[in-house]
Amino acid sequence: MSAYQLENIVVRYAQTIALDIPSLDLATNRCTALLGENGAGKSTLMHLLAFIQMPDAGNVSLMGKSVEQKLTPEQRKKIGFVSQQPYLLTGSIRDNLKLALKLQHVPKQQHSPLIDEALATVSLSTKADQDAATLSGGELKRAAIARAIVYQPEILLLDEPFSHLDQRHIRQLETTIQSFATQADKTVIFSTHDRLQAMAIADNSINLVAGRVTSAPLLNLFHGHAEKQLFNTGKMLIHVAEDASEARHIAIDPREIIISDQPLEHSSMLNSFQGRLIQIAEEAGHIRLLVDCGERFHAIITPTSLKNLALHLGNTVWLNFKASAVSVF
Repeated sequence: MSAYQLENIVVRYAQTIALDIPSLDLATNRCTALLGENGAGKSTLMHLLAFIQMPDAGNVSLMGKSVEQKLTPEQRKKIGFVSQQPYLLTGSIRDNLKLALKLQHVPKQQHSPLIDEALATVSLSTKADQDAATLSGGELKRAAIARAIVYQPEILLLDEPFSHLDQRHIRQLETTIQSFATQADKTVIFSTHDRLQAMAIADNSINLVAGRVTSAPLLNLFHGHAEKQLFNTGKMLIHVAEDASEARHIAIDPREIIISDQPLEHSSMLNSFQGRLIQIAEEAGHIRLLVDCGERFHAIITPTSLKNLALHLGNTVWLNFKASAVSVF
């Protein structure tokens, strides 16, 4: 069974379409990342999944049942939601969790063990009675998650949970999310603009661009306009394989980019750009390069290729890719 099924979803803000999703299924018992730039529609989609906002058109189903107006108490108890900027009420962390249990009509005799379990999941057991107003940013996020999971929902929704946190708190929060996600029959959906974060903790990801779901990779994502088979980013012209006159976005898979230290002779690749190598990073057993060609491109190569090309920061290199490697939308 799907946790959610979305059909023919449209959300508008004034004359702007924020979401346009013909069909989307989100699986149960999985950790799913919603990936996209700021303004891509991630928060709007999260609000639909939490049923704190309804679409202007279309239908959202929860666990196979269509939701037309509002959730039943039983359906509401299936979902825990943490907003992008959560806040706790006056009092201790324990007080906040007790209130969440009371609002969900959980019998009082169950409160203590449920609170202890939620605090252990987010590693805040020793701070249960600390005043919420004294918590750090990372502790506040984890306490908000504890409040969302204390009544043991099946689904946990997290809107940009890592925003405005330092690296230490990000790592703690990643551990917290993974701890909940590995429990039996739990589904986690979180939004982020960080692809590496998604790779680290999610089973799968969904890419959002301008309110639309796309299978295109988001590393080399450019906005602009097209004229037939040329896409103008404002800084460069990129050949595409189809008439893309209506397109406003393109993406190039970083694995489809060939790096060379000299221009390629007799190549059939229509796109070839000279640039400066400004970053070399190891990622999941491969090497990710960042090259400034006017626009910045990511390319993924093997460690052997890095060694053979003898690449160093500041080197001049050439990016080469086929027009067919460009996704247009």
